[in-house]
Amino acid sequence: MQRISIITLNLWNIEHWQQRKACVISFVKTYRADIYCLQEVRPTTLAVLDEALPAYIRIEGPERGWRHESAIYVHKALFAVEEYGRVDLRMPEVDRGLFWVRLRTGEGTPLFVSTLHLTHQLNATEVATGIGFRHDEAILAGEALNTLIGAEEAAILCGDFNDPVHPSLIFQRNAAFTDVFSALGLPAPVTFPCPYLSDEGFLVEAIDKIMVRGPVRPLLATSPRFLTPGGVLSDHWPVAAVLELG
Repeated sequence: MQRISIITLNLWNIEHWQQRKACVISFVKTYRADIYCLQEVRPTTLAVLDEALPAYIRIEGPERGWRHESAIYVHKALFAVEEYGRVDLRMPEVDRGLFWVRLRTGEGTPLFVSTLHLTHQLNATEVATGIGFRHDEAILAGEALNTLIGAEEAAILCGDFNDPVHPSLIFQRNAAFTDVFSALGLPAPVTFPCPYLSDEGFLVEAIDKIMVRGPVRPLLATSPRFLTPGGVLSDHWPVAAVLELG
């Protein structure tokens, strides 16, 4: 059996970046997760993370979204990268999608890791029509995951779902994923908003998720309320999990 740690975080593009930069650096150096799945990255934030994480490989495909939406960092001493890609989910945010990488551990265990960022509830079209995007996006992502993931392959899905209920249910029903908190018999903690910089206090939601499928078992899941003097990570709180493979 092999244990790994993983963290997902919406990095909030470059909003208040100078106030958050030192906190983000301190966080990744303190937690040293084996895998980081990030949403709302930008070239500015990636340059800082690349320097702060010299022992990691940042997965990067040809699409612009790898530098302007989602990023996956993996510890290069622990994993070999076999293949990676992006699946278009027909989202209004054209650079988003399902970003994935297939890894192999030092013990030879295959591992599929993916991340996505579903459309926000306050999207202008959704506000005007009352018709959301996340159901269709989650259905498309689930179909892609079923195609990409091997029958006996351990798989992890991370991301900002922007919905505390329906995407998780769709991934559970359509693609056999289980939320790590549910697997441990725990209520999912609120991950949005982090109140120190956000003005969206009217939204209080557990929307940042880590889900698993196949031969992988959650041992621990938490949402660290990480702070440094004068700084926070984002308008979201991260989610972290320790998983056992095999």
